[in-house]
Amino acid sequence: MDRTKEYNDLVNLVERCLDFRRWGFNRSYSSPLDKPFPYVIYDSEWCRVKFKHFGGDYGDQWSEMHIYYGRLHAENDESLMIWNDEVCWCWHSIERYALNFLDGLSAEDAGELKHEPRVMQEFRNSEIGKAIHGPEWVARRHLVTWEYYGQRLFELFDLRHPDLWEQYRSFLTNVRVVEDENDKKRKFPRIKIPGHPEINEVC
Repeated sequence: MDRTKEYNDLVNLVERCLDFRRWGFNRSYSSPLDKPFPYVIYDSEWCRVKFKHFGGDYGDQWSEMHIYYGRLHAENDESLMIWNDEVCWCWHSIERYALNFLDGLSAEDAGELKHEPRVMQEFRNSEIGKAIHGPEWVARRHLVTWEYYGQRLFELFDLRHPDLWEQYRSFLTNVRVVEDENDKKRKFPRIKIPGHPEINEVC
């Protein structure tokens, strides 16, 4: 099935909502148009950002878009890659861990599964956050995130800042310990998929 319209709608949406030129991003890769769930990747000198569409038409409130961040070595078409002889996640959602790390939260707080980053809470409760939905809501939430964190967000994924990345990996390792301990107390623990890396196995 040709996904040209879905792909064009995706590109038009993200380029309308996000000022890629301001942040030094250029479109670098597009998913094959015969594959489901079209996505587009933008690269800067610091990192990569992938926008992937799921669900129905863009006018449908149940349509979804996910945004992932990767270092410049991240694969175009894969979520996992071999790095230093280990299978690692190379694309990352920032909501659960990265922003909490940048905010200086402890691993204990980040592992409690209840801390939405403040900037995203504020957007959710804002006038525009209540007025829009679907992929545009996701894009504009990341717009305010870019404006709030600025270059700090992109530098987290920058291959030229290995010390910062190792600090983040250490943070994730500590969060993993907290979440594993919390799982022992839950009636319904998190589901782990066999063969998938842990949250701290990232590259």
